[in-house]
Amino acid sequence: MNKPKLLLFCGWQWAATSPLIYTLQRNVKYAHFGYTKNFHYLEPEWEDNKLIFKKNNAHGKIYEKVSQGIWKNYKPYTPRTHRLNLSVDLDPLDDFPISHYDRLITGQPTITKYMDFYHALYDHVVTKGYKSVGDAHTGRLVREDWKFSKIEYLQFIKQYTETLKSEFDIKVLCIARDPVRRAFSNYIFNVKKKGDKRFGGYRGDPSRTLPAEILFHDYVHDINTIRQFFGDNIHVIVMEELWERDGATVLSEYLEHPIKKSDLWKNLYAPDKGHFVEYDKDVPCQAYGQDLLELTPEIYWHYREKHDYIYKNWKKTYGSLPLHWGEPIDYKSNK
Repeated sequence: MNKPKLLLFCGWQWAATSPLIYTLQRNVKYAHFGYTKNFHYLEPEWEDNKLIFKKNNAHGKIYEKVSQGIWKNYKPYTPRTHRLNLSVDLDPLDDFPISHYDRLITGQPTITKYMDFYHALYDHVVTKGYKSVGDAHTGRLVREDWKFSKIEYLQFIKQYTETLKSEFDIKVLCIARDPVRRAFSNYIFNVKKKGDKRFGGYRGDPSRTLPAEILFHDYVHDINTIRQFFGDNIHVIVMEELWERDGATVLSEYLEHPIKKSDLWKNLYAPDKGHFVEYDKDVPCQAYGQDLLELTPEIYWHYREKHDYIYKNWKKTYGSLPLHWGEPIDYKSNK
């Protein structure tokens, strides 16, 4: 008997994960991601000197909306927030029994509850023509701020990924974007969302350091960490080359599902318009706050040089830097 397919995103925020998920769910009907893109279920935390899965308050808010019959996945928000208010329907789970979600979020999170939920979701969505289910919030696999003992943390992740592999046919996607531009988008989002007063100091002052919570990910290091759990069964996508070259062909081959370049969801980062970006209801999260600050060549080069090791590691591993990586972009030409 074939195992149900589970697609995991093990990667980095602000690298067009949302447009890629919308592509896979709506445009090519490959994977359904359930009630929300960022599920936040498999998040470990310390309790009583051991690692357990963290209870997430967001689940209860989603459940409340589902139980009231007012939830449309990705949609119960206004354009004033960073959340999504898409102009199209992403196939909400109106006819999926809420009892599955009830069991999932009641009590302490466990890997068994997680698997039971995705088994039920898979059985439901394959009747609608989908080939897989998906979970896009698995970035904890590549954390760098080890609040936990690194050895114990990796053992914890290893244990539950082995359990998942015994139950599901797993494919893993990672999507990377130029490291400086990805971190800058991440920072501006936090500024807009949290009203960070430190923002003003960045105008014309590239010597300032981005806040500690904005991580510059060493992609190669992270990918090697993921390989500890999934071996070579991962596919690394470069955002710029997926949308601006023919990366869709390679992605299609990996997923064994037809995907053409014309199937890709709109992506405001490709070509990247920087601070000239305009709000778009189909990708509102990408435009959220991006007009607040220009990533000038001076600021770009400051952080490019400071984090040159990331670019060197990529080039050493893959032979060359991807499209647009390592140099500032003339945003005016992309308006």
